[in-house]
Amino acid sequence: MSNLRVNASELELYCTEVLTKYIPREEAAVVSNNLVEADLSGFYSHGVCKVKDYLNRLSDGLLETSTKLEVVNETATTAVIDANNGWGAYASKYAMELAIKKAKDYGSAFVGVRNSNHFGITSYYTKMASKEGCIGFATTNASGLMVPFGSSEPSLGTNPISYAAPRGKGKFPIVVDMSTGNTARGKITLANKKKEEIPEGWAITKDGEPTTNPEKALEGYILPMGAKGSGLAIMMDIFSGVLTGALFGKHVPRMYEDDKPQNLGHMFGVIDVSAFIDYDDYLEKIEDRFNQTSMSRPMQGVDKVYSPGEIEANKIKEQLDEGVLVAEEIFDELKTLGNDVDLEIDDYIKLEDN
Repeated sequence: MSNLRVNASELELYCTEVLTKYIPREEAAVVSNNLVEADLSGFYSHGVCKVKDYLNRLSDGLLETSTKLEVVNETATTAVIDANNGWGAYASKYAMELAIKKAKDYGSAFVGVRNSNHFGITSYYTKMASKEGCIGFATTNASGLMVPFGSSEPSLGTNPISYAAPRGKGKFPIVVDMSTGNTARGKITLANKKKEEIPEGWAITKDGEPTTNPEKALEGYILPMGAKGSGLAIMMDIFSGVLTGALFGKHVPRMYEDDKPQNLGHMFGVIDVSAFIDYDDYLEKIEDRFNQTSMSRPMQGVDKVYSPGEIEANKIKEQLDEGVLVAEEIFDELKTLGNDVDLEIDDYIKLEDN
């Protein structure tokens, strides 16, 4: 089936309206903004395809209808927030805002979240920090469905990591947002919804055999991004799971198969650039750093060298202008979710030409 072009603002409003039938509007707006940001950036596995997944967990009693945030431990530069099985994106936005405030007061800060759920794309939060003249760090753990390097027994999530460094007003930040696995599990889930094969090397079956079948991959395990990805995944699990008091490793229930709350952990870090270097001096140096990559001479067979975050920034601009790509299967899912709560998708979204 084909992709559709959808206006980003219309898509976000529609998803907000659907979610508001179940959760407070303030939370629905944050979740929808995060999901559409993912689609705009080209991270379609973490975009609006998650609306149905989230509502399925809500219907099964595995996710609360509102997020009660509780600060359980706090110092001048740190905090731990209990999300009480609430919505990950809402809890995480609050945590990053708190980390930014603390960093502005004291130079740097770390804020952790426990007892949470899937929080969307990791760079959503690091870019919040970059907009405030700070360097942002974010990570989360996930279901233990990835094998450590050389192992046949899963005990890791794909535990992503993101950094974002500001480049000044009107310029996109330098952003790293990466899974520690060869892929994010959401990409396999999306491929399964679209009835598409996955590349070899993403996952193995439960018997340890390579597979390109997304259904068998979902029954099996994700492969790490080599030994380095495995090591990073372990450290991100320590940051977000062990350090916050959340579940970690093989103790984390699976999002789609298990009937228990996940109790995920997240960690957010912020460095106020001006606490380390004059900000104007920083901007001059960071532009030099950016240009050393982006303006470098390409090797044979390569058209252009991109700085981290540059491709995603271009994708955002393109899709804001031309419409967000939404798989027809996912659009139909959203339409059905609206019908379930007496919302007509045509009242909110005018389809663009493919």
